[in-house]
Amino acid sequence: MQTAFTNICERMGRSQELSEFQRGTVIGCHLCNKSSHEISSLLNIPQSTVSCIIRKWKCFGTTATQPQSGRPRKLTEWCQWMLRRIVSAELIATDLQTSCGLQISSRTVRRELHGMGFHGRAAASKPYITKCNAKRRMQWCKACRHWTLEQWRRILWSDKSLFSIWQSDGWVWVWRSPGERYLSDCTVPSVKFGGGGIMVWGCFSGAGLGPLVPVKGTGNASAYQDILDNSMLPTLWEQLGAGPFLFQHDCAPVHKARSIKTWMTESGVDELDWPAQSPDLNPIEHLWDELERRLRARPSHPTSVCDLTNVFLEEWSKIPMNTLLNLVDSLPRRVEAVIAAKGGPTSY
Repeated sequence: MQTAFTNICERMGRSQELSEFQRGTVIGCHLCNKSSHEISSLLNIPQSTVSCIIRKWKCFGTTATQPQSGRPRKLTEWCQWMLRRIVSAELIATDLQTSCGLQISSRTVRRELHGMGFHGRAAASKPYITKCNAKRRMQWCKACRHWTLEQWRRILWSDKSLFSIWQSDGWVWVWRSPGERYLSDCTVPSVKFGGGGIMVWGCFSGAGLGPLVPVKGTGNASAYQDILDNSMLPTLWEQLGAGPFLFQHDCAPVHKARSIKTWMTESGVDELDWPAQSPDLNPIEHLWDELERRLRARPSHPTSVCDLTNVFLEEWSKIPMNTLLNLVDSLPRRVEAVIAAKGGPTSY
């Protein structure tokens, strides 16, 4: 008799939902003046479950659970767990059939995904970040975590960007749950400077805008040095004076050329050590977004590269100072976002 009762108790402990008999056993033990702890140990049921059953019996005089409406779900909890694991692998139906032995329709898959909080969304386009560079981004952000706004404002931020007259609006759809927009499995790795149009170089700091320079040709080290001589250096001296200041540019090969390194040393320009694949840390990226929004807001769009260049130069000069300050002052939040993402993509 004791062995049979022990087997019943073991089955009760393993059960996900207690039967009416099991809940009645809990109440029977309670009426025999057993404590919740003793009942939990005797029946191998969590003490919180025991307490909940007793409270419900005292309040409502019953331990019956609310009957479920509608037909029972076809997927078990194990199958739902498998569905969560493979949702972004685009092999949902095949993997579920292999893992769970179920023949299910795509309609059932969609319904279960929606029930678990997953919905089809356009994948966010973010640069591909390797594990090595994610670690490097984390190290950089932790080193700069306690910089003041004044320090961030004394950096001259620079970048090149390509603008096209017409842009592709193609989307890639992924299944994801809320809060997963910027996880690596839910983004589309992007490569900068794809397509045609005009290439421009620009810079700014917390003290104001620098020039917007159209870039022609391949943009080799010689052409980049001309930009540094004629556009960057005059802006640096005009806005930030004798220093201290830092000049930021990314890890493009032309920026690491020996002739450029020599020029930096001879010109007395200190470079900001920069982690690769980190446009989300460079506020000028959002300045390009601002420039593009201004272009799209114009009543008539440019129809040639020449028109596009003139419009960009005009709109660039109209960007207000408070926009520049807001972008620079966002650096502490950007740094914290990268740390929270463990070096991965962020919302910036």
